[in-house]
This record gives sequence, structure tokens and C-alpha cells, in this order.
Amino acid sequence: MLPMTSQPRYACDAAARRSFAVNGMTLRALEWGRPGRPALCFLHGGSAHSHWFDAVVPSFVDRFHIISLDQRGHGQSDWAPDARYGTEQFASDLVGVMDHLDWERMVVVGHSMGGIVISKAAELVPQRIAHLVYLAAVALRDGESLAQVQGPIVRALLAGMAAGRGDGTFLFPAELAWARWMGDIPRDQPALGAALASLTPQALRAFVEPAPLPRFWSLETPRTYVRCLRDAAVTPDRAAMFASRLGVTPIDLDTAHDPMLSAPDELARVLDRIPA
Repeated sequence: MLPMTSQPRYACDAAARRSFAVNGMTLRALEWGRPGRPALCFLHGGSAHSHWFDAVVPSFVDRFHIISLDQRGHGQSDWAPDARYGTEQFASDLVGVMDHLDWERMVVVGHSMGGIVISKAAELVPQRIAHLVYLAAVALRDGESLAQVQGPIVRALLAGMAAGRGDGTFLFPAELAWARWMGDIPRDQPALGAALASLTPQALRAFVEPAPLPRFWSLETPRTYVRCLRDAAVTPDRAAMFASRLGVTPIDLDTAHDPMLSAPDELARVLDRIPA
């Protein structure tokens, strides 16, 4: 990326709130930086939202035009009226936001479940993706689902939680969410409580529907994998498998699943080494 500069911390209220009419829904996003600069998109994972990257953005805001998107059914964005939460729909939404912004090319950082979405977006518009960054993310083969790579215990847990809610969504209890995603953040840290309280119920369909990726694995789109060595969700061995699939050596961070919350400066330094 462009040379890193010293930048004061931006609170989330420094962002512009954007709304985009895409695929019959209103999608919300946070925006920083001037149009015309290189484009950088942050894409959250399951149950998260656009504010997940608030502490990372300041390192890039003076050099990039940045969007952090609330994906459909997350944060302030609409839930899909047709209850469609497949990889194709999430990726189509992302491309639609690119169109609204007149972005010809972008670097996109996909966290966790967001990795599946950025793979599909690259398949849809390969010429418009400058670099794919998989951050503790999942890289599925054609026809695989996120639930398949989670293992039978997690699959049963997700199905049980969704059945209990009765609306096709699940939400991890706070203690389990902390242990799975944020175990490197002390329990008494106020930011932890705020993050846990803001989690969004997650559509189960996004986890169980197969991801159609018939062309992605033949693409030569530049890519990077960032592995988190204390990750209980995408464990280090599983992350190594995903990085191997992508044909790259992972860059390691000594964090749990959400380094943008626990170690934003370290994550920013890693991202800054990636070509724009």
C-alpha cells in the first residue's frame, strides 16, 4: 500500500454515514477519505458490522477512499426481504456498492465469513479487484459451505441455536462469543462489553448454503492471508489450510479471531505491507 503516515485516532463519528439502494434493500456503510483515492473496503464477518474496523481505519484514512460495509442482515443494513443470504447475494451487494461509489478497482479485506464473499466478488468482477486480503477468513472450494468446514459439533450448535430462536438466525451467548472470537481481550475492558452487546443475530442460511465458486480457483487475483495464532474460530491449522488453498504463506498475528478489536495497530502494520 501507500507509505504509512502518523495519523490521529478517528472516532467512528468522523465517518460519513452512507446508504446505498442495492438489490431491493438499503445497505448502510461508513465512509472515510476522499473519492478519487485508491479504494479500500473492509468487510466484516458473521454477527459483526461496519464498526468492527473503526480502530484500523485511521492508519489509512489520509491515503485511501474507504468503505466499511454493513452486509445484508447485519448492523444497520436491511434484512433481505426474500430471506436470501447466500454467497452470491452477499457478493452481488458488494459489487452494487462499488458501482454506487464509481470504484473501478479496490483492495478488499474480508474477515472470517467475509472471506467467502470476497472470493465470490472476485469471480464476479475479477478486473475490479486489486487485492484480496483474507483476515482470519474462510476460503471455500466450489460447492463447500461454511458449516461443512466448521465440523459437526459447531454445525449442531448453530442449528440448535437457530431452532431455539425460531426465526432462522442464531446468536452466540456473550461468554461463548468472547471465548470464540475475542479471548485475547480482558473481560474487564469496556470495549469488550460494547463489542459483545453490538453483535447482530446471524442468518443460518449464510452458513449452510453451498458457495458456488466455479471460476474463482482459476483466477490469478493477488491475495494475502492473515492468520491469527490464538484464534478459536478459524484455528491456526485450519487457517494454514485455507492459505495453502490460496497458494500463499500466511502472515501471522499473535491474536484471537478479531485483531481489529484487540490489536488494531499491529493489524494496520500488516495491511500496510500489502500492495494497493
